[in-house]
Amino acid sequence: MGKGWSVVAVKELISVVIPAYNEERIIGTNLPIILETLFCESYDLELIVVDDGSKDTTAAILEDLAALDVRIKPVIFTRNFGKEAAVLAGLAEARGAAAIVMDADLQHPPQIARQMIDLWRKGIPLVEAVKAERGDANMADGLFAKGFYWAFRKLSGMDLNGHSDYKLLDRQVIDVYLALPERNRFFRGLIHWTGYTSAQIPFSVAERSGGASQWNKLKLLRYAIDNITSFTSFPLKVISALGFVTLIVGVLLAALSVLQKFQGEAQDGFTTVIFLIAMIGGVILLSIGVVGHYLARIYDEVKRRPEYLVRKSLSRSSVAQSEQEQS
Repeated sequence: MGKGWSVVAVKELISVVIPAYNEERIIGTNLPIILETLFCESYDLELIVVDDGSKDTTAAILEDLAALDVRIKPVIFTRNFGKEAAVLAGLAEARGAAAIVMDADLQHPPQIARQMIDLWRKGIPLVEAVKAERGDANMADGLFAKGFYWAFRKLSGMDLNGHSDYKLLDRQVIDVYLALPERNRFFRGLIHWTGYTSAQIPFSVAERSGGASQWNKLKLLRYAIDNITSFTSFPLKVISALGFVTLIVGVLLAALSVLQKFQGEAQDGFTTVIFLIAMIGGVILLSIGVVGHYLARIYDEVKRRPEYLVRKSLSRSSVAQSEQEQS
């Protein structure tokens, strides 16, 4: 090689996507911890922190942090669109050869991400952190989680027990996920559905570094129902089964009443009538509710509204500024 020439090694960029909602008490201390834990001379980092319409000062803190460290790149929503939308927005903004999705509260230990990167560098396109223990989760939350994963496995045929949103995705996996057409997304389910070769790392869920979880029981229930109905049509098939069972019960009771009539043993059928009305009415109302939920999902899809709206993105502005400087 001629004199005066030098070889400049281009470092790989790893993106870290972090959804945040009302995390003003912990975001200012946790992001530096994540950066320090993941720092390595052999690759560069960017933290895409998506503020999901926080009602506190999370967005302002993120802007202050971004002014101090160019690796922190906030994406601020106009309002709350949900965690799935925040993950989607973060992946859409990520420029790295791989992206790690993790929570802001350090319940996803950053040390695990180092192991993820090592496995990815060995050629594994998808690395998943799987919960071995649920940490500080109470018994009710544990039972709810087990019930959800059991129902999801039975209805969809996909076993996600212990799975979390804590994953590393190769650029190819990211592009496939972003290209999926549906608007109602279940991140961990869709990533599993893609079928890419994966490796799993067990981890124990750490205690929150501060503050309280933003997920209450009602939100968790709604999240579970949305994910099940967005991923499988099996509940609609259950309605048909319930209708068939109800029909059989009705026919048997009618046959029994006719038989008793001919044998002179007919009795007052008021209780039976009330029972049938209540049972059939319950099945009908339940069926209408399930069908209505699917219709609502279809309505959301056909409206083609964006999954989220960004009020401000320092990630985009920083990229544009760097491109201008290079030109």
